[in-house]
Amino acid sequence: MTVVVLGSVNRDVVCEVPRLPAPGETTLAIGTRTNLGGKGSNQAVAAAKAGGHVEFVARIGADPDPSLRKSLREYGIGLDAVGEVPGAHTGTAYITVAGGENQIVVDPAANFRWETDAELDASVAARLVADAEVVVAQLEVPVRVVAWAARRARRFILNAAPAATLPTDLLHRCDPLIVNETELSTFTGTSATTPRETFDQARELCLSGVPAVVATLGAAGAVWVRRDGRTAVGGYQPAPRVPATDSTGAGDAFVGALATALARGDDLPTGVAFATAAAALAVQSPGTHTAYPTREQITAALDTVPPATRPF
Repeated sequence: MTVVVLGSVNRDVVCEVPRLPAPGETTLAIGTRTNLGGKGSNQAVAAAKAGGHVEFVARIGADPDPSLRKSLREYGIGLDAVGEVPGAHTGTAYITVAGGENQIVVDPAANFRWETDAELDASVAARLVADAEVVVAQLEVPVRVVAWAARRARRFILNAAPAATLPTDLLHRCDPLIVNETELSTFTGTSATTPRETFDQARELCLSGVPAVVATLGAAGAVWVRRDGRTAVGGYQPAPRVPATDSTGAGDAFVGALATALARGDDLPTGVAFATAAAALAVQSPGTHTAYPTREQITAALDTVPPATRPF
């Protein structure tokens, strides 16, 4: 069960503070750490730790830190399609964390420096994408590259983050489209305040042509919807109540675990339950990659995940 993750690589500079600063305010950090991040690298690690065989397609600076590749290889992730971009540096994310919440500013750098579609067609990435059970992408790389992968994938998952307006053809290839509440409102034009309202918005996206939608609701869980003929069906998956230490990268833990579940043949509601357990475990520890749970840990935590409510 191969999962190809196409996405970003960043060096994360994380500052822990007593509270998030207001605009114009200077806050002294309690501690600072630097680690490997980016939604692409996060989801690749999360998928690998959840039990998937992962190949990573990404772009980094021409003079990368040797520890970057080493840390990904430690999780068994294939790096044949990680290319170095001349004249560019690896992306950097500046993250402020307080009380389980965070603020993030990203300098994309090499993440936005890709070859033409024709050049990508002749690359090892093209073979990896075509052969994988599941291909996952996000929007910290150019939409053009995401669309290139979507056209070649057998099953394509898009985590539409950060929020952006997307071509209809790309949306109609997403199985599923994964969004949080803010990102969902980008596509629907309205905000949802309850799981039922979120379900209704996701259902409209499915009826407009998106094969499936998963909307994450943070500590409240997730809603899933899939198109079924001329209608759409789905449900609400509550999350277990857990003490949150650091929510940074928790959404990526969800996406990576869901990708692995779908690659091994789980249906969407089963995969969402598995991913909900993974995210709940991830928020209980600081950091990203080290906080992501293994398949054994996720499976053991499934007993803590409340039963899903479906259909709405």
